[in-house]
Amino acid sequence: MVRFGDVEVDVPGRELRRGGQQVHLEPQAFDLLAELLEHRDRVLSKNDLFDGVWGHRFVSDANLTTRIKEIRRALGDDGARQHTIRNVPGRGYRFVAELEVEGTTERPAGAARLIGRDDEMAELLAALIRSPVVTLTGPGGVGKSTLARAVAERAAHSYADGVRVVELSALDGGEQVLPALARAVDVVLDVDQPERAMRTIAGLEVLLVLDNCEHVIDDVGSLVDRLTDVAGVRLGVLATSRVRLGLGVESVVEVHPLSAARAFELFAVRTGAIRPSLDLDEVGRDRVATLLTGLDRLPLTIEMAAARLGSMTFDELALAIGEGAPMPVTHRSPVRRHRSLESLVAWSAELLDPSLRRTFTEFAVFAGSVAAADAAAVVGADRAGVIFDLAALAERSLLVADVGESATRYRMLATVRSVAGRWLEESSSAGDVRRRHAEHFTDATRLIDAQIRTADEARGRRRLDEIVAEVRAAHRWARRHHPSLASAMSGALHFAAYSTFWNEPTEWSRSLLAEHPVGGADALSGARILVAGADANSGQLADARSTATALSIAPDAHVRAAALEILSDVALYDGQLSEVARITDQLRRLGVELGDRHAVVIAVVNAALALAFDNQAVGALALLATVDGEGLSPSDHAWVMYAQGEALSAAGDPAATTAYAHAVAMAIAIGNPFVTSVARVSLATEQARAGDFREALRTYAVCLHEYARHGNFVHAVTTVRNLIEVLVAVGDDHGAAVLAAATSGDGVRPSYGVETARLSRVVAGVAQRAGPKRFAAWSREGRLLDVRSAVQLAADLVDRHRG
Repeated sequence: MVRFGDVEVDVPGRELRRGGQQVHLEPQAFDLLAELLEHRDRVLSKNDLFDGVWGHRFVSDANLTTRIKEIRRALGDDGARQHTIRNVPGRGYRFVAELEVEGTTERPAGAARLIGRDDEMAELLAALIRSPVVTLTGPGGVGKSTLARAVAERAAHSYADGVRVVELSALDGGEQVLPALARAVDVVLDVDQPERAMRTIAGLEVLLVLDNCEHVIDDVGSLVDRLTDVAGVRLGVLATSRVRLGLGVESVVEVHPLSAARAFELFAVRTGAIRPSLDLDEVGRDRVATLLTGLDRLPLTIEMAAARLGSMTFDELALAIGEGAPMPVTHRSPVRRHRSLESLVAWSAELLDPSLRRTFTEFAVFAGSVAAADAAAVVGADRAGVIFDLAALAERSLLVADVGESATRYRMLATVRSVAGRWLEESSSAGDVRRRHAEHFTDATRLIDAQIRTADEARGRRRLDEIVAEVRAAHRWARRHHPSLASAMSGALHFAAYSTFWNEPTEWSRSLLAEHPVGGADALSGARILVAGADANSGQLADARSTATALSIAPDAHVRAAALEILSDVALYDGQLSEVARITDQLRRLGVELGDRHAVVIAVVNAALALAFDNQAVGALALLATVDGEGLSPSDHAWVMYAQGEALSAAGDPAATTAYAHAVAMAIAIGNPFVTSVARVSLATEQARAGDFREALRTYAVCLHEYARHGNFVHAVTTVRNLIEVLVAVGDDHGAAVLAAATSGDGVRPSYGVETARLSRVVAGVAQRAGPKRFAAWSREGRLLDVRSAVQLAADLVDRHRG
């Protein structure tokens, strides 16, 4: 049962009550409310809602709007107040009312575990309202990370794009901060023009939790300063560090050790869970207070000390702490306190038996939170029972266990990692442990690559999201110590990166190739194919073609298949339609040989697109009809739907709009911005041809902003060219002429087929109306723009005309 205000929703029983009275909702409206409740941590786009409630059936925007109004009426809400369902312009809808569970205001799991932090919680929530940057400072072990995450969950409803946690302790240096942040918020980073990514990030309505900033404090401070200096910034930053960032817009909240009463409460709760028979009143509150004072009343030290009571008496614990760590010194400086905390961690770890101590030490190889199975595969590759070691370490507060519905994930707090990491580097097994880590996660990326080519694509993409910090660390180690392994990981990441515009692995691979120049076709082929795909997406077609051509004869058949796919894409972009047929024939045959459904399907899709672009609609549709949809990945299914849309459009069939809409919905649902982008721009073009310029401008606006965000400037050129006709229709000859000139220069992908003829007619009409002198001046404006600037101008023009 879910409650908010005077409303009760029984989702399983499909009942809604308000003020104790049952309220009727149509089935689709109830399903829509349930979907919004389930995903209340974020904004759901229209396509998210279409897919979650209606599946792949085509539903109009008007239908969705009607259902939202019906729900609001039932809840006593309306479009003006929006106190339960908020409309986020240009993004979608979000459930924003605060829930109650069993009569208590809903608290995130992290907040429920906090003891003695109510005042800090209130202060931080207030600080986030008045300041774009809030930093939690305090000594290690005081609970900054736990508090920050709990605060972020409480504040999440205030940010349309939700909360993103960036764990910085896993980074080696400050240069990795922006790439990690860009990945967390799904923004493509061009290392040559990082300011573009910064502007995009600054425009998000997101709360960034930057955890453990101290070792990269200068870089974090500089980046946050630049992000918050952008006009119209909407993001919030919640940082944790032992020192402040040093920004003028920063609010600093110092997190102090617990009060004596709260420290006793925490110790009592933890000891009660570990040793229920222990009566602290019998021990003596003064003795407990002395122990807690010696522990500096830090939550981490209290939990670690309490964990020892599972195997020793209170007297033994007090004596051991007194002898094993420099405890009963009050009013320490932060440095002294930190050293004392590390000594307690070391003392606690030194009490472990050899197996547990080895697991503790080797766990430091992990960059972040990992599933138990991954941990066991790396640190327990040569021994059994490591799963039980992990649980035992969590019981001693040397690991944090995050228990999910299907798996438990483990992580190390930064202070604990400093001890385990030092022990690992001092051991003779450090190199072997890091090699096992790199090999395991290379194998994991290979399995993900295979999985995302199947109907189980969603699970594969979720798996990649879960291990991205480990992949980053493994590739970094392999670049230095095992180049061929790093290249193998790059190759396994190619398809995932190519289809989502994830540029970070491209930069890893460029670094690898710069440090290890290659000769033959098989040398570091995985890194080279990943770079070729990125070049194709960013419009560097000559470079992409050159690299992919060389790799099309590589010994590795999977690399050859990837090279042929890139070559067929580049040929399409360049309008070499007969060449597409030759390449896709090779790709299809190789896909059959490898048993790679994706290679086979994309060969058919690209061949059909070449026919459609050559006005051979009947042939394109016939070719697509040969695709067996059973077992296809959602992304490949979306590609087939997009190609059908192009073929239907070439035939003048209005059903093209429906095909494009289905392709967009499928691609968004699976998280594939590549298919989303190309299908959406075709949808906008189809809307414009039908005379629905208002809807076309809305769709173009989404397209252009997404292209700028993801760095896909190849397809952006087509979008800008198609927009020219719409600008003319709304009376903007000036904008149309500038964009026409900007997208017709040397180095820009050419137009072809019907696009060329239509564009020529439209531009000729503009020139005639403007006159030679004015048209020449407008064209000079356009020729001064590069593709990126033209895309930005196009986005600005669309926004202006949408009002």
